[in-house]
Amino acid sequence: MTTSTTFDRIQLIDDAKQFKPNLNNQISTWDLRNAGTDYNLVAVLGSQSSGKSTLLNQLFDTKFEVMDRSKRQQTTKGVWMCRAQDMNVLVMDVEGTDGRERGEDKEFERKSALFSLASSEVLIVNLMENQVGSYQGANVELLKTVFEANLRLFGNKSRQSPDLSGPPQRTLLLFVIRDYTETTPLTSLQETLTTDLQLIWTKLSKAAELQNQNLDDYFDLSFTALSHKIFCKGKFDSDVQMLRARFTDKSRNDFVFKTAYHKRIPADGLAFYMMDTWEKVLTNKDLDLPTQQELLAQFRCNEISAEALAEFNNQAERQKQPIEEGKVINGLGEMMRSWRSGALARYDHEASRYHQGVYKQKRADLVERVDSTLSHLFWGQLNNLRRDVLAHFKVDITGLVENRQNSAEIVKACQKAETCFIGGAQEAIVTDVVPPLQWEEQLRLLQEDIHAVVDKLPKDVTKAETEDRKKDGKKVIVSLGPLGAVGARLSPGGSITGRVGFGRKGRKSVASKFS
Repeated sequence: MTTSTTFDRIQLIDDAKQFKPNLNNQISTWDLRNAGTDYNLVAVLGSQSSGKSTLLNQLFDTKFEVMDRSKRQQTTKGVWMCRAQDMNVLVMDVEGTDGRERGEDKEFERKSALFSLASSEVLIVNLMENQVGSYQGANVELLKTVFEANLRLFGNKSRQSPDLSGPPQRTLLLFVIRDYTETTPLTSLQETLTTDLQLIWTKLSKAAELQNQNLDDYFDLSFTALSHKIFCKGKFDSDVQMLRARFTDKSRNDFVFKTAYHKRIPADGLAFYMMDTWEKVLTNKDLDLPTQQELLAQFRCNEISAEALAEFNNQAERQKQPIEEGKVINGLGEMMRSWRSGALARYDHEASRYHQGVYKQKRADLVERVDSTLSHLFWGQLNNLRRDVLAHFKVDITGLVENRQNSAEIVKACQKAETCFIGGAQEAIVTDVVPPLQWEEQLRLLQEDIHAVVDKLPKDVTKAETEDRKKDGKKVIVSLGPLGAVGARLSPGGSITGRVGFGRKGRKSVASKFS
């Protein structure tokens, strides 16, 4: 249940150009940490005191501070963020351009524009109707900076999108023309702005391989107009509600949050991404967005993998000591399969949102570490199982000898030991582990152990003897040869055969077959 504090604004970047450290916690407060990429991000650019914060508050029901009209001074300092009411939308309010507080210092304008472009899907360009066509008022210089920044971010055609393939990353420029009087048709204002934008793009200095790239290869342009907020308040409110529908109604053709605009930054990694992006913007380092997304994926996938591995290790550690003490753990295989699937499911749930190449590589690393631990437990379990089965076999054989049982009972004891071991070994198997977990070698060692026990039986038990018996109407021949070769078989036509053979040097093996 969200509360009023859920939608409080925070400052991302202060007026001293320092990135604030509270975004990561605020993502949780805004109830977006588990949203993955199911959220959107919009930023607003425009002249100081042009009503940007007022527009955002009415459009998204945010709580940005607005200007006191009696003072006409700068209100938004730095960059602020707030979550929209009833929408998985994060809204950035960016310090206005042309402010007298910064004077001729245009550095923050350029850097905040680049930062906004690298982070948001939709850039709202807020301008007054009477500014359309003027150099400063229409933010021509600012838009030139945005276009140049876009080429830096997305221009390299070999690294155009988060998965390093597909079309170039796109951004929507939504021009909101304020204080619209309807004297000039909106279509005419749109044509004027579009012409100006094309001219700016044409004059940009571009790398040779980008000379043929057009403005619409990277940007979609959209235009809307709002009536005067003071003199036509009712019409202004109606215009804003119509514009809001474009942000909320996915069925509309002019719905603004298209998939092509999304930067594909999962919400739980947004704080790290934005902080790192601002650091590179501030220090004038190369800012290649796909590389930024890969670096973010490296960071977050490592974190997610470490968390999944820690939980897995905690579960495995509880069984490690008993196995090292020589105990056989009942149901160990089921436990290990559950631990493995749980660790990978946890990793997949969070990490699969990130860059697929990084996600898959880190998953392979996690699987390798998990499987290494499982293999250690598996082999420990098999060693203990072999010793445990052998101990019980010795007890059984001792009882048979003391009670002067015949060779058929010895065959049954051998088969019982082998069956018990195979059952325990198969239960401990975890499929998909690399290299595959196999128990045949441990079975061979058990067979050699059994051979050694039988070899030590008293000679009066191992001397040659043959006894005819009846079993289910069939004639059964059971023999115990002078070298300890034990065999059991049904006469021709029978349905059960079994053979346990022990050669002089263990070259024969214990085997049983039920047809």
